[in-house]
Amino acid sequence: MSTERTHHPYSPSSLQFREACPCYENRDVVNARAVAGTLAHAVTDTGQDDERLSDDDASNAAACMDFYERQKQLFIEERDREIKRLKAGQSDWLPGCPDGVAEVIELREVYLPIDFCKFEDGAPWRKADGSGLLLPPVIVESTTAGYLDRGLISWDRKRAHLFDWKFGAWPVEDADNNLQGMAYALGVWRKYPTLETIKFTFKQPLIDAVSEVTWHRNELPALYLRIQTVVARAREAKRLGDFSTARPMSPCCNFCGNLGKCPKVCEFACRVGAKFWPLDIPASITPTEVQDPKNIAIGLRLSAVLKVWCDAFRSSVTNRVIARPDMEIPPGYKLQSRADREIQDKQLFKSVALRYVTEQELDGAVTYTFGPIEEKISEKAPRMRKSATVEEFQKACEAAGAVKKGDPYYFLRAVAEKKKA
Repeated sequence: MSTERTHHPYSPSSLQFREACPCYENRDVVNARAVAGTLAHAVTDTGQDDERLSDDDASNAAACMDFYERQKQLFIEERDREIKRLKAGQSDWLPGCPDGVAEVIELREVYLPIDFCKFEDGAPWRKADGSGLLLPPVIVESTTAGYLDRGLISWDRKRAHLFDWKFGAWPVEDADNNLQGMAYALGVWRKYPTLETIKFTFKQPLIDAVSEVTWHRNELPALYLRIQTVVARAREAKRLGDFSTARPMSPCCNFCGNLGKCPKVCEFACRVGAKFWPLDIPASITPTEVQDPKNIAIGLRLSAVLKVWCDAFRSSVTNRVIARPDMEIPPGYKLQSRADREIQDKQLFKSVALRYVTEQELDGAVTYTFGPIEEKISEKAPRMRKSATVEEFQKACEAAGAVKKGDPYYFLRAVAEKKKA
């Protein structure tokens, strides 16, 4: 996505978490799925394939494009029927329209503010003695605003169908309760005030999930008030600069930029840590103690204890599942095995790799590791042969004796449940 975009500090994508906890702050996360999602969104925007995408991700992007084109065709057919009625004298001619009927409008990555209210984003900066402003407060236009993936406006400007693609592995909030969708709908309603209904579709091709809702004009005030409340509470929490309104919960905390400094989360962690290290970890830590360098060691010991406890708990549960076939696997998880690979002979590994990449591309890797080389092999492979080519390379390495697999180990892996509207 373009780095020149305007990003609202209270963007629609953050509203669901901010409603759960006013102290939530976005955190920049860079991982394989996030990168793939960004590339897939770009493909749906431009219609051009990206060789950096895997076959599955490219297919998912194509599925979203096909879904949109089918809905677009329905809007066009509706317009064509109106043209026939017009020619038959059953409808009124619209002045200024070539066919007497207005065109279907396509929306693509359009920026949609829901209003033009002005707010002070955070407290003004003051001098150390509390007197005088160092800088004026930052002024932000609109309660929230964001970029809609795709949208269609009917020829009579009474109906809209909006779309948002989600390429992650976890289901998003259902459309009828999704604040991101509500914000986009309000932005479109503001841009096209004659609309009577807006249908919103969230499509998640990776898990084959589709969630839809239709909002009517009389629901506008309630949707607007809910989003205003969420943003106002978040602004107030930021203005106060404390965590008095914080509400620790999953998965909100997992993605929050304040996770490492939120005292409410620290209190929750202390209740666990104190049971395992009661002499060194108190039952609670005040916000000043968390920030005090003299007591920061408590937090470090706490993090070590929790890590050990978490690892031990996961290992214990996994071992019980393996040892007792009759034990039911926890819902939302599956037992998975993995065997680590190790390069036994670097020269053999290089010779096999050179069947798929050039010497220059191979030397571009800092070390001969699987990830960078397999990514390059996948990128160079023809579309719909990427996964197969990587698998072929892996088998060739094993057959040549360049790579050896270690003993398999088992673990419980969280899986997303597929659900459809």
